[in-house]
Amino acid sequence: MFKGSEMMYKRSQLMKIVAVSILLLFLISEFLVMAYGSGSEKSISPSSTSGNISNTNITPFTQNSSQNNSAGYVKYTLVLFNNSLINGNFVNTGNGLSPTEIAYDSSNGYVYVTNYNSNSVSVINGATNTVITGIPVGSYPWGVAYDSSNGYIYVAIYNSSNVSVINGATNKVIANIAVGSYPFGVTYDSSNGYVYVANFYSDNVSVINGATNKVIANIAVGLYPYGVTYDSSNGYVYVINEGSNNVSVINVSTNRVIANITVGSSPEGVAYDSSNGYVYVANFYSYNVSVINGSTNRVIANIAVGSIPEGVA
Repeated sequence: MFKGSEMMYKRSQLMKIVAVSILLLFLISEFLVMAYGSGSEKSISPSSTSGNISNTNITPFTQNSSQNNSAGYVKYTLVLFNNSLINGNFVNTGNGLSPTEIAYDSSNGYVYVTNYNSNSVSVINGATNTVITGIPVGSYPWGVAYDSSNGYIYVAIYNSSNVSVINGATNKVIANIAVGSYPFGVTYDSSNGYVYVANFYSDNVSVINGATNKVIANIAVGLYPYGVTYDSSNGYVYVINEGSNNVSVINVSTNRVIANITVGSSPEGVAYDSSNGYVYVANFYSYNVSVINGSTNRVIANIAVGSIPEGVA
């Protein structure tokens, strides 16, 4: 009954969030007031403004016109939602909508962010903390992971039921790999060079060989697998199953489930701590975090946190 009721409810809630996000985008666009600096129009200068408006150049944004150009360009843009006055035209070239997951590429020092409502991946230069490009991908990108063996970034495309492969050297999509239905979480296993993808509506995990970018296995797990992480101390992959309130443990040497660990209600976040060998699971409706000892695959603690915890790192 969970599949027919609870998950439909959560899906409807997600659609409401999408609708609200679109509405907010429309309202923000209305807040961009252009003040023309030529002809009969009264120009706005920093000295003529009042209130808490500052003449600020925002690094991620670019101006696509000269202030001296009188052919329809603007001299200043007043951005009301952050009370700033920007020289020239305001063009948002880097910020995606609904940033969701994040991965770090140690080979180039870049950070990759999936933007759920922009169908893109933003690339941040870690040295300057600025967005250097946006990479178009499929519909509703979610999970993302970096494969250190080939320098590729793997992005789960939820609505397209595939995984986009980005070459970190060029920041271009070089492949799209079909996986299960509605993939969410992605993790990389450094011991075998495989990428594990949790497929939400297929109730399984697709295994991609990073050397060939081919799916070599599909492993059945619990209901609605949402997130996934790799434990380098024992060679296991931990998959949180949102619908069955447990964690499936996959032995990567055999790609078989060796245990199912009961946790809290609707687990939605999972991460491995290399300092103690523990796996931490955020339980959405239990308002707590379950701690799994990787050596025994048993829950050793449940830590109360705030309302509806969703992510963990």
